[in-house]
Amino acid sequence: MRRLQCQPVGFDPAVPWIQDSQSVRQDSRLFRQIVAQRRSPHTGRAHDFYRLQGPDWVNVVAFNDQMELLVVEQFRHGIDASTLEIPGGCCDEGETPEQSALRELREETGHRAEQWVSLGSCTPNPATQSNRCHSFLALGCRPEGDLALDPAEELQVWACPWVEWQDLMRRGDIHHALVLAAFQRLCLWEGWPELLRQLAR
Repeated sequence: MRRLQCQPVGFDPAVPWIQDSQSVRQDSRLFRQIVAQRRSPHTGRAHDFYRLQGPDWVNVVAFNDQMELLVVEQFRHGIDASTLEIPGGCCDEGETPEQSALRELREETGHRAEQWVSLGSCTPNPATQSNRCHSFLALGCRPEGDLALDPAEELQVWACPWVEWQDLMRRGDIHHALVLAAFQRLCLWEGWPELLRQLAR
């Protein structure tokens, strides 16, 4: 990369800001809102920053034995509309991301996978959130029973051919940012060319 500009003079993005104090504004089931008073190490000016602390999340790109993608459809209250997504959710306390992914796949689709691949992780919104979202590939998924949903969860499970899912993404019908990020990670995975050949059969 080639740096084009820098402000203020001497700015080093790796140098952390100096924290003077912080307080909890709100503590909910999903997030704790923190107000942090921090000073710039370059200018000395103080500012308030709002941060959301919460558990890590997982996403699962899951294919069954017929190489169909397992997707879930549910109503999302943030946008007051239904969405098509891949299985996923919060990591429970004490769980590794791998354990959470296995549990979410089983709970939301009723399937278990023969093979698991870690696709890496991303930060959902580093400007305000502290957590990470871990993406996994699950292959050879087979049904193992009924869904095991939380009391507030209502969803339906679909088996979607890869060509159809690609069309949905191109048209913008798949718009959940973390779902799209998981497929970007999948396309960067070293085994993707071989998997793509299998999906094209």
